[in-house]
Amino acid sequence: MESRFALRAIGIIVLLPTTLVAGFWTLLGVPALVDAIARPSVVHPYRAWLVAPLLVSGWFGLVTFWRLYYCFDAGRDLGNTRIHQAGLLAGCATSIALLLSMPGQFLAAWPLIGAVYFGWRLRALQKNAPDALSG
Repeated sequence: MESRFALRAIGIIVLLPTTLVAGFWTLLGVPALVDAIARPSVVHPYRAWLVAPLLVSGWFGLVTFWRLYYCFDAGRDLGNTRIHQAGLLAGCATSIALLLSMPGQFLAAWPLIGAVYFGWRLRALQKNAPDALSG
């Protein structure tokens, strides 16, 4: 019962706001990426190399969070946990990169709470059934 409450709290307090903020910043990031590619002489040439990986890895991590949320909520099989671990790592790396690049923007640390929670749940499942979740 308490794990379902914690899961719902993570969904409402962490995943929903993170998805809304990511959607907003994606609407700003994609045009900046296109502009950096289309006009490399006007825009800083390395901007595309910074924005593109953050967009891709951020959404990979966010989609992984939602997949884990629904798998744990419905009690379904997780499938390949290595993909989930890679998604959690991508989400953490994106959050840390955003924290380092935007001083004072502590909202970028919000997904780290979800990554820690889902990482803890994955680790607990692997301890209970290491053969079933090996990949």
